[in-house]
Amino acid sequence: MRLSTIARLLGISLPGGATDAEIDALRSPEQAGERDMVFLAGPKFSAAVEASRAGFVIVKHGQRCGGKICLEVDDPYVAYARVAQLFEDRSPVFGNGIAPTAFIDPSAAIAATASVGPGSVIGARVTIGENCRVGARCVIEKGCTMGADCRIDSGAVIRHGTAIGNRVVIQSGAIVGSDGFGNAREKDVFIRIPAFGNVVVGDDAEIGANTTIDRGNFASTIIGKGVKLDNLIHVAHNVTIDEHSAMAAQTGISGSTRFGKRVIVGGQAGFVGHIDIGDDAFIGAKAGVSKSIGPGAKITGYPARDLMTMRRIEAAEQQLPQLIKDIKALKKQVDALRHDLSSQRQ
Repeated sequence: MRLSTIARLLGISLPGGATDAEIDALRSPEQAGERDMVFLAGPKFSAAVEASRAGFVIVKHGQRCGGKICLEVDDPYVAYARVAQLFEDRSPVFGNGIAPTAFIDPSAAIAATASVGPGSVIGARVTIGENCRVGARCVIEKGCTMGADCRIDSGAVIRHGTAIGNRVVIQSGAIVGSDGFGNAREKDVFIRIPAFGNVVVGDDAEIGANTTIDRGNFASTIIGKGVKLDNLIHVAHNVTIDEHSAMAAQTGISGSTRFGKRVIVGGQAGFVGHIDIGDDAFIGAKAGVSKSIGPGAKITGYPARDLMTMRRIEAAEQQLPQLIKDIKALKKQVDALRHDLSSQRQ
């Protein structure tokens, strides 16, 4: 990869005195050689980066690093993310084209530049766009549509009628479009409620391994543009997650909950159904969210409350053992004073 290509991607010029060198790889400081690039995300990593053999480093504006060629940017971590994509191997894991052992329904429309791995099943009327990569033993059921440049990892299941945008990543074991947990109860018997909706996944969304997304009952379950879902997340029927929100592993979302734009959710958070989470909200790890919250709110805890309130509660809890000792000591003093007063009256 040419240094000029990386600089152009980052919107900067080549550093003064630097030639348009060839960069072999983006590596950690411990692994890097003279033709490799590293990044300096913060001061605590300065020593490791300076000691590295790397010839090139991405740094914050104004930083220097031990005589290395420095690419100065506003945010080195963001720049690292962009540069890393240049070095990513995007070739089909099982080779180009359609594997001989894949089953493709005759009515499916698969772009000539797409690839389908061994043992995968592509159902009737499925559309797969240019440069999509479908791994081994994937199942894409009837009526699904997929835009360009998607990556469907081995073992993923995309159930009937799912609509997927461009550049979507769905990792192994994910199930998109499963039936929701809908049942009516008649006396002691549960009666299953069929789901007639689908799932719609926006451009540039990513769905982690073993994450499950239920189809809507009548309308769609919607995963918005740029949404990032970690592994082992459950999204119930008719949930809407608006664009550029992100959720960490083991989050559980009940039906018809609506998330705004740019919402951040920590791991193991849980949401009851039929509530609204406002734009730019932050929900801490293990939070139990039982009611709607407004834009920009920051909550955590079980039950979830204002973030700073919970921090003060947690700080106070740390002092409880000493507070109990102090209260016992005060009680002894009060009892002694009462005894003295009683003796004086007599």
